[in-house]
Amino acid sequence: MGFHICITNEKVVKTSIDKGVYGNVGNPTENRGTIWGKIKDLYAVKPGDLILLYEKNPRSQFHGVFEVTSKPYICFDNLFKDDEESYPFRFNFRKKLHFPNCVPSFEFYSLIETGKIDSLISLSRDVNSSYRGIRQLFDSEFQEIIHLFYKYNPKTNPNEFPSKRTRNLRTSKIEAIDFDPEDLYSYNIPTEILFNKIPSNRGKAILEDVIHAYIVYNVLYEKNNVRKKLGLENFNELILEAPVFKSMQFRSDILATFKHNDRIYYYSFFELKKDKKIGIDEISQLIGYLKSFAASKFLPVNSYEGVYISTDFTPELIDYLTKRKTVEKENIISLIQYETNDHGEVFLEKII
Repeated sequence: MGFHICITNEKVVKTSIDKGVYGNVGNPTENRGTIWGKIKDLYAVKPGDLILLYEKNPRSQFHGVFEVTSKPYICFDNLFKDDEESYPFRFNFRKKLHFPNCVPSFEFYSLIETGKIDSLISLSRDVNSSYRGIRQLFDSEFQEIIHLFYKYNPKTNPNEFPSKRTRNLRTSKIEAIDFDPEDLYSYNIPTEILFNKIPSNRGKAILEDVIHAYIVYNVLYEKNNVRKKLGLENFNELILEAPVFKSMQFRSDILATFKHNDRIYYYSFFELKKDKKIGIDEISQLIGYLKSFAASKFLPVNSYEGVYISTDFTPELIDYLTKRKTVEKENIISLIQYETNDHGEVFLEKII
């Protein structure tokens, strides 16, 4: 189960809750990088996940708690009756817990200041937060926010509310390779994007967010054997763009955790590059980040790893990591090479 904050606004939040549909803003005039970034975030959500709706400005408050009931999809229509914005990046949801009183945002930011929430420390100042409408939370962080709902609703039984019929959703399906961001207007019926084949050129994804979305989708939905190839068969949580440090000098493209009895015992940090030859300099920087992270968390030995995914690695780097593993009996860095064929199929190979 995943946990998410979904950013919305006062124009559409009531419609969203009444209809049980979340939509992130978007239009065809945006560049394809922005659109694919929104798709990457959208497809980090899956049925059964729990969400909170964050109504940003002017009231800045949290509505919740809701359960996702559909796979993500694209639909460019005027469901939300907003003449200024469209909200095509969607999924459906239903009420999970009933809290009539919202939680003001200053309570949320106090959790960040006290260190109880690390994964969203950039939410208030992130220049991309308006387009990054969906952000992942750790289970423990989500529970901290639930405590705030109980604080503002002390006499409420959150399990007592009239049930509403879940919206039936029929979707058209297309492969990611066939999706055209410039033709976003034409997707006026619910359209689910599949990630078996991705748009690519000369053996690589057209954008970093495209290969990012491919990995996230296939890991969450257990497709194309990607979990096994990335060593994520038994992961618990998947966080996109998770900060390694509170000062935000480094963010992991993907952070996966492995838990037992509600305690995290292992962290996997993933760095993705669309098309870059990775050498010792890049890996040395990553190793430094990981060591500092481990020291700050008082983690036991071998409880974290860095995984670099790219199209190429230097022979010097492969030799260095091979010798390092032999001497130190420690393998905190893995290299995974990817390539695509003319049909947009992705092939992953572990180099070390």
